[in-house]
Amino acid sequence: MRRPSLLAIFLAGVVLGVVATAAVLAGWRRSADAPQTPAAQSAPAALPAPRRPPAAPSEEFVPAAHVAPAAAPAVARAGVASDAGSGAAAAARSGEIRIDPAMLQDLGVRTTLVEPRVVTESIHTTGYVDYDQRLVSQVNARVSGWVEKLHVAYAGQPVHRGETLLEIYSPELVLTQEDYLRARQLADTHAGGDSDNKARNDGSSLMSAAETRLRLWGIAPAELRKLARRGKPSETLPIESPASGVVTESKVVEGAHVRAGDELYNIADLSRVWVYADIYERELPKVHAGQQAEVSLDALPGQRFDGIVTYIYPSVSEQSRTVRVRLEFTNPGLVLRPGMYVKVTLLHRAPQPTLAVPAEAVLDSGVRKIVIVATGEGRFQPREIKTGTQSEGYFQVLGGLRQGERVVTSAQFLIDSESNLSEALSAMTLTPEGGAGLPAAGAPRPAGAATPAERGGR
Repeated sequence: MRRPSLLAIFLAGVVLGVVATAAVLAGWRRSADAPQTPAAQSAPAALPAPRRPPAAPSEEFVPAAHVAPAAAPAVARAGVASDAGSGAAAAARSGEIRIDPAMLQDLGVRTTLVEPRVVTESIHTTGYVDYDQRLVSQVNARVSGWVEKLHVAYAGQPVHRGETLLEIYSPELVLTQEDYLRARQLADTHAGGDSDNKARNDGSSLMSAAETRLRLWGIAPAELRKLARRGKPSETLPIESPASGVVTESKVVEGAHVRAGDELYNIADLSRVWVYADIYERELPKVHAGQQAEVSLDALPGQRFDGIVTYIYPSVSEQSRTVRVRLEFTNPGLVLRPGMYVKVTLLHRAPQPTLAVPAEAVLDSGVRKIVIVATGEGRFQPREIKTGTQSEGYFQVLGGLRQGERVVTSAQFLIDSESNLSEALSAMTLTPEGGAGLPAAGAPRPAGAATPAERGGR
């Protein structure tokens, strides 16, 4: 007997599978198209899974928004968690907060009393030292000639009043001295007889004219008396220093020819100096002539010089928008040298005591100034104030505080941030117009309100 091949067996299996599948599909279609019996229509729907009985009150699920904290916080927000009712709402609107006394020590909160004090405002600026122009002298040649001998030859050399600076040889000076001696001799010769009155008068007139010319050239009366005793003209004219000080400029050398009117020396007395400083326009009302001032310099650390404001210039610099002020200082030891840069402090004292608070108690936002007021029993309230001048670590208070109140001088940033958070939470929890806000932390759930778990199970 011949055995069937594998291909025939495979084909037979495929045919049987197709036939079976067709029979199953035909039966499913007949059952779907057949009408339902009354019994089937009245059959109840499948019952849902049995619902879990509600848990005991101690096991009831509470959303995270209603979970009360295990321990009371150190800082209680007024109107949010610490108090209730209209009083809490008012406190929350004002930003008042309450801090546990134990936490006050941990934060290092310190307060100070608001009291009157004299606020001395200091205007700080920079300046430079210059000569007192009233103490600067200039030496000029009064007669033309040649520099025969130079006694003071360089700038910076100290001189004294009456000290000889240089000697000038002038032919015109020699001739004038000879005229003076001849006229004097003529007057003395005809002094005894009445017939020679005319000659005596002429001699006196010539002598007076020559003497006046010599005086105008700077010859002192003592030199004229020496000339009369000597009876012989001097070949050189000594030029003396008109003041004591330091030679700031020398414009002559030995042997040089000078003309009448030429500048020879500049001499400055440094026992008193000027300081020029610039102040801003807004500081002008606080500066006046006669005001006390101080200067210090890096070359002499720790040393200060006292002076006064002597002049305020009438114009404003268009580039820097500042006004120049001139100050006057004595210069013991000549340590203040012209050209030095100095630090200037102008002292402005308030006419009477005013309320003041330490500068560290003021929180300056750039738009307003806030202080934290301690209202008692661990309560603090931020308050906006109006300030005046600031000096020596204090702000002058023009409004917002009363004498006797206490303000926080340390850790006020933490208190202020807590107050701002309190106001933000109060805006969400309090309903000023009767509207519904978010429930506060730890608030009891209204009766009949379902939890999310119960709503999901319905």
